[in-house]
Amino acid sequence: MTALKGRQIEAFMKRRDPSVSAVLVYGPDAGLVRERAEALARAVVPDLQDPFNAVALSEGDLKAEPARLADEAAALSFAGGERVVRLRAGGEASAKAAKILLDGLEAGHLKANALVIVEAGDLPPASALRKMFEKARRAAALPCYVDGPADVRALAVDAARAEDLRFDEDALELVVALLGEDRGASRAELEKLVLYKGPKALRSGPGTITLEDVRAVLADGVGDALDEAAAAAADGQAAALSRALYRSASAGANPITLLRALGRAFSRLRAAQALIADGLSADMAMKRLRPPVFFMEQRAFAARLRRWPQAKLDEALDLLLEAELAAKSAGAPQREIAERAAFRLAMMAGR
Repeated sequence: MTALKGRQIEAFMKRRDPSVSAVLVYGPDAGLVRERAEALARAVVPDLQDPFNAVALSEGDLKAEPARLADEAAALSFAGGERVVRLRAGGEASAKAAKILLDGLEAGHLKANALVIVEAGDLPPASALRKMFEKARRAAALPCYVDGPADVRALAVDAARAEDLRFDEDALELVVALLGEDRGASRAELEKLVLYKGPKALRSGPGTITLEDVRAVLADGVGDALDEAAAAAADGQAAALSRALYRSASAGANPITLLRALGRAFSRLRAAQALIADGLSADMAMKRLRPPVFFMEQRAFAARLRRWPQAKLDEALDLLLEAELAAKSAGAPQREIAERAAFRLAMMAGR
């Protein structure tokens, strides 16, 4: 089979082609990769804790014995029926093991008694693992790309319908704006929203999710939205900035608070640049800041330092100061001033 797309993926998830014995589930949306891999596995073995019918392998398991994946695929179940073998691919050992498996399936030397599910991250078209699964007749490749607004909307509607709920249109629009691109994270947030309204077993009839419900459950992360806005402005990502500004406004963030969040972010960059100018490395400068840059954010922070030299940061901080003074003027359109300043920063980042 070739790589599945769109409706082909939906059809395959509902009813797997019986000729397919190995599936590669990959892509940048880690939540969707996990969700689809688990759904495929449970369609074969409902209890994934069953040690006789469900086997999980790692890269380390295959380094010394790459043929083990094919051996597990061929092993018979004690109880009869099909087994599941899952592999979280991580490198060369996984690719070698997959080649042995797929070569055996294609040549007819290997009779599969299990569905092999290989989970991987974002694989480029030139990836050897991806090419093998796309070309093999007994295998399938399922890409998992990040959710767009239409995907989030459909996910929300389906989650509500399962509990006999419906969205007000304005509530649904806010949900689409607030939820991100990761399927797993979006589903977890929707479960919180449904729980807040009450499952259908606890209600006497259908229910409606309102704008107030969404704000109460999902739009309480003002600080997170402001941090996202500052990061998007510093990175020059206009689309991400637009979403973060909508989230912060929906959560009730004050425009002056937005300007000050931007100011804090750019002041930290300016402080780090001053330390670098004094002779410290970027790594040492990030550690010297108070508080230090969190280790998971260091790569992004270092990229911003390369994008924003001292003179450019001084210009950005002057822009924010002028915006705050203008916003505090009597009768000023505060939100328009604050958001215009944020987008001007994003434009500066792209220069």
